[in-house]
Amino acid sequence: MNIFCRLLGHTWIAETRSPGVRWNTTKDGHILTSSAEESDVRHLDVCRRCGDERSRPARRHDADRPYEGAN
Repeated sequence: MNIFCRLLGHTWIAETRSPGVRWNTTKDGHILTSSAEESDVRHLDVCRRCGDERSRPARRHDADRPYEGAN
């Protein structure tokens, strides 16, 4: 913990970490297909002074992924 966090308290900033999308070609090498990583969307509060993280609950539209089923 940073000395400023001890004196003044944490400076919490909302942050979202979502799974990355990986783009691959087909065997022919002509068409790009997308595949997502298996991790879930994470919502965090991150202190900008010391880097401390605390988890936040999931939100309503986290399961909606626009790239699923688009193939």
